[in-house]
Amino acid sequence: MKKIYVKEWMLFQPYERQDEIDIYYVKVANNIAECLVGMVGERYPEHSLRGIAIYLTLWFQDVISQTGIWEAFSEECRKRYGQPVPFMTPEEEKEYYPGEVNPEELRFLLWHYFQSLEKLKGGVLNPENPGIAEVAQQLYDYLSEEYEVAPENTRLQEMLYGEPFGANDYQRYHNVLEWFHFCSYTGFENRSEFQQVVATVTRMGNVNPGILEYDVKQNILFEGRKHLLSLTSVDWLALIGKKHPETASWAEVKVTPQGLFLYEGEDEDSLFVKDLSGKEEGQLHIRKDSLNLNSLKNRKEGMTVLGGRLVQYGGTWWQDGTLVISDYDDKMKEEIAQRAAKREDIRQTYDAFMKASGGKQFVFCQSEEEVRDFLFQKMEYKEKEGIQMPKMDARHGLVLMVSPHTGIHIQMRLCECISSPENKFYDLKEAQKKAILFLLNPEVIPYDLSCALQDAGMLPDAGLNSLQGEEQGRELVKKNARFLTDYFFGKCREKDA
Repeated sequence: MKKIYVKEWMLFQPYERQDEIDIYYVKVANNIAECLVGMVGERYPEHSLRGIAIYLTLWFQDVISQTGIWEAFSEECRKRYGQPVPFMTPEEEKEYYPGEVNPEELRFLLWHYFQSLEKLKGGVLNPENPGIAEVAQQLYDYLSEEYEVAPENTRLQEMLYGEPFGANDYQRYHNVLEWFHFCSYTGFENRSEFQQVVATVTRMGNVNPGILEYDVKQNILFEGRKHLLSLTSVDWLALIGKKHPETASWAEVKVTPQGLFLYEGEDEDSLFVKDLSGKEEGQLHIRKDSLNLNSLKNRKEGMTVLGGRLVQYGGTWWQDGTLVISDYDDKMKEEIAQRAAKREDIRQTYDAFMKASGGKQFVFCQSEEEVRDFLFQKMEYKEKEGIQMPKMDARHGLVLMVSPHTGIHIQMRLCECISSPENKFYDLKEAQKKAILFLLNPEVIPYDLSCALQDAGMLPDAGLNSLQGEEQGRELVKKNARFLTDYFFGKCREKDA
């Protein structure tokens, strides 16, 4: 096996010079890698297992150094899913010791990292796979001994909590954010996501590579949700920071999506802008020292529009990432009005659907004619110009659904897997085979509608393949449905439903 060297480990640390503590953790990483290659080396490439070994060592370093990442994860898991670690049973929780090394934690992390590799091949791993449990137990036996002698990484503690983050420390916060996004064990896929997006955008046109990489990095840094818990790095730092007085300000950070902001005035320190989307009310004050003022030399009140992202830190707004300057002309006003009209149209469509259905979010139909009757007669829905109804295959039924976020959805796949007295096409055998796709495959259904089906008890047959039998596979899904849906859709109810 190729050895993991200190220089590889240092790529994940927020400082440059190695010391004896880094050398210790590299030794741990190599021992973990040797175990992984020996036990699952026939299934996964060696370079992937070496990467997993580094990420597991980063987790071990966090537990030993009490930097709070895993603690924040466990608390959020308990809040969302009722247990400190996904897939943990009540019996296992009785033997769980927070702040120490536990086999259930290793079992979950191994499942997560292996599942990330399986996803590339379209596979889904059962978290109760005995092979994963065997590897986790062997690593637990090793790390529980190391736990007694492992040194705390005081430099990491100092970087995070050594000095309070003040109102002017936005760049310092940004540096921590970037380190966390690309170097934390919670973001196993973040580096590859960045590389893939850069490669995809590069193929689309002739763009300056430096500007392109910067723009992609900033977008992913603030909007990427490949982390565990399907949160952004900003959300994650808020969870971590609230436990420490030095980083309490992290919990107050707020980020706008890429948007348009109308310049309305200024003082010595700030530019005053209005959010043209209407999401942020009132006048926003952007610090001038965060802006490229050269690009704003010809700014005019009520006419100049700043396009980009704003971050509220320390009680004021900072501009971050690429800044695009344009005029507030009739074309832009029309585009903004169309966006607002679209949001209002979705709201009205949702209300009309719920009224026509008698308060039901799902309407089961046996034919395309029934779908059209509900939409155009009962709802009095108006087809948009240039938009045609999709061709419908009603052999397994059709389900009309509505979302307050996206409007009407016509479910044409796997309708026979939805259990309801109103669904004449429900097929128990097919549901036992395929209902799980409503929880695992974002291409089958929008996230919030998957959640709604689950809340309505319409997916009772969803199960994973299990060596312990079909019933255990369904029981596992039943107990962990919310986590599995969040994980595979890359979303969460707190932000998306």
